[in-house]
Amino acid sequence: MFIIANDADGYGIDRCLATGAKCGAAAANAYCKSHEFAEATTYSKVDRDDITGAIPNGGSGGCKGPKCDDFVAIVCNR
Repeated sequence: MFIIANDADGYGIDRCLATGAKCGAAAANAYCKSHEFAEATTYSKVDRDDITGAIPNGGSGGCKGPKCDDFVAIVCNR
């Protein structure tokens, strides 16, 4: 499982995965293949409160002014 910011460059994460657009499967599969996996089995938007320890909740971690990054979980398989 990969947890990535929805603004990750080059994969259409913000347009396709985080928003639930139809191109989500292709974007998730491209991400998995770029990390030497066969395909994505699932992908979904993740609430930052559900991520333990890896992403700072307060302060400036992942936030630019009043806007904080959204995150997407992609599960890949071999």
